[in-house]
Amino acid sequence: MQTKTARENEAAVVRPKYYEVDGALRANANRAWLLAFLTVPIALAAIGFAVFVRVQPPTVIRIGPNGDASVVGKPIKGAVTDLAAAGTDQFLDEAFVKRFLSSYLNYSPSDVDDHWAASLNMMTRNLRNYTLKAMADDNTRGKIDDGQIQSVFHLREIDTVPSEPLTYLVFGVKDVHHLANGTEITDHFVNEYRIRLIADKRSDVNPDGLWIAEYSERSIDGERRNQILNAPDAVTGNEAAANQGGQ
Repeated sequence: MQTKTARENEAAVVRPKYYEVDGALRANANRAWLLAFLTVPIALAAIGFAVFVRVQPPTVIRIGPNGDASVVGKPIKGAVTDLAAAGTDQFLDEAFVKRFLSSYLNYSPSDVDDHWAASLNMMTRNLRNYTLKAMADDNTRGKIDDGQIQSVFHLREIDTVPSEPLTYLVFGVKDVHHLANGTEITDHFVNEYRIRLIADKRSDVNPDGLWIAEYSERSIDGERRNQILNAPDAVTGNEAAANQGGQ
């Protein structure tokens, strides 16, 4: 009897004062409840952020009559709101168009790559990809080497399109020199070139703040052709010298 009582006393001494058989299980349950309560505010914050982003109005860009662009409504952080800084000076816009045509339409087999690289970099990405694909499908670069083609462009007239901002109609003559059966032949192409610009924010990459967004050409026939063919060049001085780059 005394031995049994002594064993019970020893067990009581060894066992902690607040010992519970399922203490570890309860401790884990308490931790789980704590983590669950901590995730509630995180979930509410995520839902609130999603609702805030969802109710934000879309960004609307308005194109003015002069081709300038502005963000309608309250601008968001980092939005480009000063696009009007480019594309509003007619003299600079025309100079950009002339520089593009001079680089794109004046070439020879030795410098065509440099000229076209500069011209393609003045285009928007979509127009550049379209132009590169058209050149590849037509093997334009290979034909220049095969025929030793040289092109010299003479600008005759440049006019704006009143109903379309930053859109120009250019009339010019492209003299194409090439070899056929060992004989040099010169063809005179009288064309109308339609060029539309878009304004962008000026930067180190694009100091002009302009891109060529549309380019097309069509031949001119009849009396109008003879008029343009016999007209003097519309460029003088250094610009005229630059147009001789393909010779």
